[in-house]
Amino acid sequence: MGRWATPCVVMLAFGTVSACNPADRAEEAVAEIDTGNAAACAQERSIIEQAIEAYTLLKSDSPVSEAAMVTDGYIRQESVLMDISADGTVIGAPGTVCT
Repeated sequence: MGRWATPCVVMLAFGTVSACNPADRAEEAVAEIDTGNAAACAQERSIIEQAIEAYTLLKSDSPVSEAAMVTDGYIRQESVLMDISADGTVIGAPGTVCT
């Protein structure tokens, strides 16, 4: 169910009765959060990969660190969600939703 779904409430002559299972609503909320997290991780990975590509093309060297890429103006700030491994690949930062 998305945000435009009809609410799970039934109006009766003698009162209002909830026709929803709270567990179903919780599962839907978790699924929406997971979808958002996956999108954020994919977008952040893409940004860092593009910055590495530009850095490598212009400097003929792989980036030493995100800090060096910030200093040289390839990214504005170090990523919270992604890290750069020793071989220059982008990996999810430990302890984040992207690992």
